[in-house]
Amino acid sequence: MSSKNHLSQEIQTFINDLNEKDTTIGQLVNRIGDRGFGLLLLILAFPAALPIPAPGYATPFGIMMIILGSQMLKGRSTPWLPETFQKRTISFKVLDFAMSKGQVLFRLVEFFIRPRLSGLARNRSFLRLIGIIIVLMAAMMSLPIPLTNTAPSFVIFMLAAGMLEEDGLFLLLGLLLAPVAAAIALGALYFAVTYGVDAVESQLKPLIKELLGL
Repeated sequence: MSSKNHLSQEIQTFINDLNEKDTTIGQLVNRIGDRGFGLLLLILAFPAALPIPAPGYATPFGIMMIILGSQMLKGRSTPWLPETFQKRTISFKVLDFAMSKGQVLFRLVEFFIRPRLSGLARNRSFLRLIGIIIVLMAAMMSLPIPLTNTAPSFVIFMLAAGMLEEDGLFLLLGLLLAPVAAAIALGALYFAVTYGVDAVESQLKPLIKELLGL
């Protein structure tokens, strides 16, 4: 099932098939819904998982992923979204731009991912746990506060990739990174409530970059 560059090929093929036209969430679900939750979550998560601005993207798409994670929690095998969300447009330019900027992210993930512990990746109880984590990460991603989007979205991206490639070990790694993403998001939320949203951008974000050596 897996191949070198498999994930980026999946996304690039989807983007190429759009023929430079915008699409809707409903068309997206109809096109790839039979692939299960993995590819749909991957496409929804990867633009916000990049350290680039995605205005107006994180909150509505985070809500959609809360719905999808809830369906996984209930044991559903195919994704479904309410008509209100199905009518929402996905910009071709946003997807194409995110894909061009996301090559490093894809290369990093594709270097590590391969089918391992596939039984775990197909285990319904384990997938329900993954659904819980996706709901929690998507809820944090939905907050209109700086630093609450990228890390939780990256965790969802990892979990989606693990499901798509049936890599149970990669899924476990995603679960281990979830508390780190939650700490960053909750720290930003606390800072925003205490000092104001602007302070997150002007004070906390530069401090985190300095600590990370960025």
